[in-house]
Amino acid sequence: AISAALADLAHDIRTPLTGIVAMAELLHASDLPEREQRWAEAIKDSANHLAQLTTLVVDSARAEATGLVLRHEPFALKSLVTSIAGSLAARASGKSLKPVIVIARDLPDRAVGDAVRLRSALENLIDNAVKFTERGRIGFTAKASRARRGRVLLSFVVADSGIGIVAGDLKRLFRPFAQASEEVARRYGGAGLGLVFVKRIAEAMGGGLAVTSVPGRGSTFRLTVLVAPTKAMARTNAQAAAASVPLRVLVAED
Repeated sequence: AISAALADLAHDIRTPLTGIVAMAELLHASDLPEREQRWAEAIKDSANHLAQLTTLVVDSARAEATGLVLRHEPFALKSLVTSIAGSLAARASGKSLKPVIVIARDLPDRAVGDAVRLRSALENLIDNAVKFTERGRIGFTAKASRARRGRVLLSFVVADSGIGIVAGDLKRLFRPFAQASEEVARRYGGAGLGLVFVKRIAEAMGGGLAVTSVPGRGSTFRLTVLVAPTKAMARTNAQAAAASVPLRVLVAED
């Protein structure tokens, strides 16, 4: 009964989301300045992501799945990371914070994994960083390295200059429905579930979540996950060299 109710709720939420996505697309296509264009793009990406999350709820209920079920699908990794960076920049600007974004040039364009879960984890970390920072900066770094069995290790670092966490309270962060302290819970609210889900996603994707913090100076979260390379990434150097020959391409669109 609970699964059916959640599926119905997710389906009902998805219906108005399609309208939000459509309006965001119209806004993005209008004659807006560059900065406002980026904001419209961030709204559209976030709405699309939320629509994908509701789809996961419906699929899970339909399959009567238990636990965390990951998807293994090709996705545009660099585009996802760029979108996350844009979301961070928009949120930081809203609080007059300085966004510091570093995306490695060799970050693969595409990968195979669960893009929806990965984005959820990163959005959670960014949301916390902005929420607990009143002045200063929010940093976001994304890079990739080779891992065993031909896989790719993705490393994301979200750092802020916010309130920080006392060393003795760090262990409370990953307990369900627990905040770093009662004072933080009263001042900033929240259910105390975000970091629990982030860690769960990271571990399910073969990685982990680590945190370092200094009270009054900020916190740094490092999220790692494993993804598989796409067939295009797995080509030999000779094939890649052959594919790098300059081409002349005509693109026609409406």
